[in-house]
Amino acid sequence: MLHLSDLVKDKTLGLELVVAGDLDPRVTGAHSSEIHDPARWFESGNIMLTTGMRFLNEARPEAAARELVEALIRADIAALFFGIGLYFPSIPDSLRDNCLELGLPLVAVAPDVPFRHIENHVNRNASIPKEYGLKRMLWLTNDLLESISSDTPVKSLIGRVGAACRGTAVLYEDSGAIVESTGEGPTNLILSAIGNGSSPLDRISIGRWEVMYRSMVLRGRGYHLAIATRQGTLLDDLGDVLLETTQRMLGAIEGISHFDTSRQRHENARLLTSLQDGIEVSRELRYWELLKPLGFKAFEQVRVVVATTLGEALLTPARVETLVDSAGRLDVPLLFAENGKTPEVPPGFHALLPESRVGGQWLEAAAPGMAIGLSEPFGSLAQVPEQFQEAELAAGIARRRPSGDAGGSGCMVRMEQVDPASWLLARLKGPADRKRLTRFVQPLRQEKELVDTIQGYLALDQDVAKVAAWLYVHPNTVRYRVKKVGEILGGSLGEPGLIANLYLAYQTEILRIRARATGA
Repeated sequence: MLHLSDLVKDKTLGLELVVAGDLDPRVTGAHSSEIHDPARWFESGNIMLTTGMRFLNEARPEAAARELVEALIRADIAALFFGIGLYFPSIPDSLRDNCLELGLPLVAVAPDVPFRHIENHVNRNASIPKEYGLKRMLWLTNDLLESISSDTPVKSLIGRVGAACRGTAVLYEDSGAIVESTGEGPTNLILSAIGNGSSPLDRISIGRWEVMYRSMVLRGRGYHLAIATRQGTLLDDLGDVLLETTQRMLGAIEGISHFDTSRQRHENARLLTSLQDGIEVSRELRYWELLKPLGFKAFEQVRVVVATTLGEALLTPARVETLVDSAGRLDVPLLFAENGKTPEVPPGFHALLPESRVGGQWLEAAAPGMAIGLSEPFGSLAQVPEQFQEAELAAGIARRRPSGDAGGSGCMVRMEQVDPASWLLARLKGPADRKRLTRFVQPLRQEKELVDTIQGYLALDQDVAKVAAWLYVHPNTVRYRVKKVGEILGGSLGEPGLIANLYLAYQTEILRIRARATGA
């Protein structure tokens, strides 16, 4: 039978009895813990080892010390062993005083004595209940589960894992970027050893550090989870369980986060649809309140955004994630919803965002591969329906511009910058309206040379020399063809009305020629 006095007398353990307590208790086991409320996971007669991590940055250290000692006495703990030199140069006075007052034995562990040395000695010589191993695993799992309720669950989980292995825990992305880490282990050396996937092992040694790691995929993204400690026997005992439990916890956190994100996006889409359908002015303040959690300020200037992909491209889930994440990084308030593909309109998204410089930066970053239309700035949510129509017109103009062609780099059009001709053409309702417009130039349909010449003539500022160079013909040829176009259409190219009608009929081709000629 092992007693506390037997341990203190063993000079190889580096122990100093600070508070003797009332009795010489029997010892049934020894285990370290840095978690809050640890007493409920110990068996009667156990020794608890701690380095005092729980008291770091504690706003009320005296109260925390009192609470710990009272809990250990209620759990019939044999003694509290405090490792000095890591976080505290000596045992805190508040902890010593409470142990003395309440009669809990307190022992100082020398800085050069690893806890595993004491644990191994005690657990080899004490009588440990068979069910303790199971209870210890449940204790570990429950401690990690508490991280889910944190505002930053991943950070909390990695912190608890680092404390459990009394060393370092780190979560890397496949790219090598650190998602979260805790402890003072060699994170760069660990990444060099495991990040490239060249090592076939899941346990390696780096100097005095023993490292275990596991690679995983969460919702299509690769990660590496590593734990490192100078106490190799701890990895023998807990390493596999710790990694397995942490991996499952990360999967659960990711799933909860994805569910919450999906729910929030669904709610945002519903809110945007309500605004698009139209609200009464009397209800506007209520809707501003609904937008407030997203970062909007009541009655600030906002814009409606309508965006579509170019050609047959799809708006992939990854692209949506990138758009939403980038808005978050730029701190851009955003009401966002995807819109499905229709026979007339390719897939894309609708959005509402404040008129701001960073909002413009987000839109510029979103533009590649998309045609984006923006309404003019406005400050009343009751105007959203008509502003959506304006943004859709602007998106239609963007799709017809050269950079909005399939395979183009994308195009963004702000409605306040749209010229009257483009605005008028964007309002054409369908093929019948388009046919009515092109009927004016129907007589030129069989005269390709005349069509090419007049389109170039209008695109190149009616400069005969430029048109001749563009078509590789003599300037007199250009003049002849321009005159002939006027005769066929019953007028003269000196008439503003005739030029206006030709521009409306050929605007898309004129803009394309102008873009090629200027290198835009």
